[in-house]
Amino acid sequence: MRETSAGVAVVVVAGGSGSRFDPSGGPADGVLAAKLTAPLGGSTVLGTLLEGLDEWSAGRDVPVVVVGPGGVREDPPGGGPLAGFAAGLAALQEGPGLEFVVLLGADQPFAAPAVPRLLAALAGDRSLDAVVGVDPGGRRQPLLSAHRLTAARRVLDGLPAVHDRPLREMFRGRLAEVAVSARESLDVDDPDDLVRAAGVLEG
Repeated sequence: MRETSAGVAVVVVAGGSGSRFDPSGGPADGVLAAKLTAPLGGSTVLGTLLEGLDEWSAGRDVPVVVVGPGGVREDPPGGGPLAGFAAGLAALQEGPGLEFVVLLGADQPFAAPAVPRLLAALAGDRSLDAVVGVDPGGRRQPLLSAHRLTAARRVLDGLPAVHDRPLREMFRGRLAEVAVSARESLDVDDPDDLVRAAGVLEG
């Protein structure tokens, strides 16, 4: 299996209101930030993901753009993951040879090990526009996906707007599926999920 690392960037989207994690009705950015900075092991939910990406990239120049509180923001904020992806792409400092963009959810702390398989599948078939992870239950995980940059830009440029539009717009081209594990696709939406994530680390 061929892994591609050069010519890759990662966009991490921190979307949603976080209301399932903290239903107190506080400001959406504050609640979402609290979810992503919730302690997990010796780090946080988002920190665990970013540390996993650092380990995967192992000193290679793989830019990572985080879209959400404290990072890049879509305009206006709260536009959904498609708007977040568009904002992340716009924020990338594109150098020569950038060919692939990985899209991840900021609340998926263990997603990083899936990245090389997503990239290998996309790089291994030049006819593909994107690949998407499929969890053990057979559900597609659009926030575990990799995209050919030219195809992603073509889709986004062809849309009248990205605010509040479904992320499935990114998967209308030539697509392949890649199996991802329950651990890799675990997302922390509520406190019970955080307990499960902590159990994964302890296990």
